[in-house]
Amino acid sequence: MHFGIQTPQEGTTFDALAAHWRCADELGFDSVWLDDHFYSVVRPRTEAQAEAWTLLAALARETARVRIGILVTCNSYRSPALLAKMAATVDVLSNGRLIHGVGAGWFEQEYQGYGYEFPDVKTRLGQLDESLRLQKLLWTTDRPSFDGRHYRLHEAWCEPRPVQKPYPPILIGGGGEKVLLRLVARHADIWNCPGTPEELKAKIEILRGHCAAEKRAVDAIERTWFGNVVIDADAGRARARLERLAAAWGMSPEQMADRALAGTPEQVIDRIHAYRDAGVTGFIGMYGRVEDLRSTRLVAERVLPAFR
Repeated sequence: MHFGIQTPQEGTTFDALAAHWRCADELGFDSVWLDDHFYSVVRPRTEAQAEAWTLLAALARETARVRIGILVTCNSYRSPALLAKMAATVDVLSNGRLIHGVGAGWFEQEYQGYGYEFPDVKTRLGQLDESLRLQKLLWTTDRPSFDGRHYRLHEAWCEPRPVQKPYPPILIGGGGEKVLLRLVARHADIWNCPGTPEELKAKIEILRGHCAAEKRAVDAIERTWFGNVVIDADAGRARARLERLAAAWGMSPEQMADRALAGTPEQVIDRIHAYRDAGVTGFIGMYGRVEDLRSTRLVAERVLPAFR
């Protein structure tokens, strides 16, 4: 099973991120991720928020084994041709360790703040579809041209090409059942979505139908959960941490626990089994403040061995 960590860059420093990424690399996690925002979403917007792809290129050189990526790149923020070039460059810098995470975009206030148009969801999903088609062309074809509804290319080059062939694995994030999951079936190697085991089980069945329409097997797509990991060797401390997190998100502890991996290591293992029974094949979690490595180390020591 795949186990990854997302380390949002809100209010932290490069040195703290690099230390956490090196730790995850050494402890045997499968992937580490940034988010793609221009200012903080959860913390005050006055706090630092480094641009994701610039930061990813630097962090690629701080790690040696672990897969790296952005969970997920907002398709609207960069032209798809530029994004393909950036992804190819990071794949080269990391010696073929990039997972290319992409989504249709959602944070309207950020679009407005940076002067981007915020089209309706149907348009954003159509743009995502074209963007991935165009990027694949750039990674695999000499001088491709493309004339779509939203994007164009004219005899463009992308050199160097990605180390991974034909291109880095594509991860699509989101849970829209009619269109987004159809795009997952069409383009993705990995799908990522938050939710309870019951919610993800239902979505996986819908994804199965889209895969049949696209003539793909659903098992060809890794199906990963995303959410908070709240873990402590002491059950009382774990419950107190869960209550604080739930209050910060405006939820009850029970609501938060339904969508999280929470509790002692043994309880987290049981929760992972519940997700696995629902058809989930991987887990990418947020472990709290980037500067605090205690949860990362505890998961590596007490949870990962149960699935390796």
